[in-house]
Amino acid sequence: GDDDDDLEGDFENWKDNVMWPALSRLYVKDFSAIPHKDGSEQSLPDCPYLVEFSTSRVAMPEKLSLDQVHGSSRHYFTSYDCPVTQIRELRSPQDPGSTVHVEIDLSRAKGFTYETADNLGVLPVNDEAVVQSVAESLGYDLDAVFSVKAAPGHEWHGAPFPMPISIRDCLSRYCDLTSAPRRSELKLLAAYAQDATDKKALLRMSSKEGKAEYREKIMDGHVGLVDLLKRCPSIQIPLEHLIGFCPRLLPRYYTISSSSSVYPKSVHLTVAVTEYKRKDGSTFRGVCSSYLAGLDPTKKPTVRIFCRESTFRLPQETTRPILMVGPGTGIAPMRALLQERSYQRESLKQPVGTNILYFGCKKRDMDYLYEDEIDQYRNQGDLGVYHVAFSREQKEKVYVQHLLSENAEDTWECIDSQGASIFVCGGVKMGNDVAEALKCICIKQGNLSPDNAKDYLNKLASE
Repeated sequence: GDDDDDLEGDFENWKDNVMWPALSRLYVKDFSAIPHKDGSEQSLPDCPYLVEFSTSRVAMPEKLSLDQVHGSSRHYFTSYDCPVTQIRELRSPQDPGSTVHVEIDLSRAKGFTYETADNLGVLPVNDEAVVQSVAESLGYDLDAVFSVKAAPGHEWHGAPFPMPISIRDCLSRYCDLTSAPRRSELKLLAAYAQDATDKKALLRMSSKEGKAEYREKIMDGHVGLVDLLKRCPSIQIPLEHLIGFCPRLLPRYYTISSSSSVYPKSVHLTVAVTEYKRKDGSTFRGVCSSYLAGLDPTKKPTVRIFCRESTFRLPQETTRPILMVGPGTGIAPMRALLQERSYQRESLKQPVGTNILYFGCKKRDMDYLYEDEIDQYRNQGDLGVYHVAFSREQKEKVYVQHLLSENAEDTWECIDSQGASIFVCGGVKMGNDVAEALKCICIKQGNLSPDNAKDYLNKLASE
């Protein structure tokens, strides 16, 4: 299944068209005899939590050991709170989109370390207007302070977030209020609707028959809980129930765009700001990218971060070339690798192989990210071979995979004879297209069969 799409729809398609037919052929003579849920109306769902409100309006979270914390919530307790020192726009004013360069100070983050091109986990914060809207819809007092414990008949699996906590902080930091709910969550939400029309609409979109409507109105419309509470105003959810079924606000991961050797006390990110216009004219904004882009470094804001190891590692033999393909924000790890290779050459006085970069964007005067830095690396000899695809500057669109194919002979020589390490970062489709281009190069330039070409590239990827 595709978790960026209708995961439950993928499951149901597999279940109905693959799993049940296969099982029926093996074990069931009369397939109609298998019982199915009758879709009968549900009462208020069971809830694993009880809420205990504090008489204090000041939240002072208790210090907990990790064995007292829910397994999926550990990053809420172990992340580092670090100042944001710089945010600058990387696109030109002519481009309606936005990509920002973010710098985060690590000087006081005791114990935080990272390697060049690792991934940085960022804990986002919901927009204040979103939090206010949910609180108004459900009648919550945002300043009320509470803790949760296991409800009778339920086991305690650890703290889901730091407590005691205000409702404001809980909604801001730990509840996903803007992502499109799954159809199973719509069905659960229907149990809290007081109005029959609201309940019917939610149940309809949660059903197999309502898959098309769900896709159009929820998935394609980027409709989250905050929007559903406005569209179905009869929904009333007790706080403990909201905490029980609302998905946690998950960290977003960004490939670090700085070298740990050059910037040991700071970490850099290259963040494309997600923003979509809905059919009704309203705007959907990505929770984490909009949060980061909206910070004002002059007000000394902080973000909660942690490091996750990446598979991007430079070859130990510094003389080996590296072939980098990173269009758009895929340039992030390539910037970090170039910084590291420059550091190896200039500061460590090590012999460094050729650095080859394929970059792509729409137009030179719109979204040419880090153009000045790229020019600097070229001028000082750190970027030996550079190819850039401006996809919208000619009649036919040109992408990085096309440039790779145009330089097939040089690419094969670099990979096969010189043992170049290959790094690719960007969108999934681009990655697949680049992989296909490399496979074709192996077939044509290396005289390999399609299967052998695939094995050849798989071997490179595993090294």
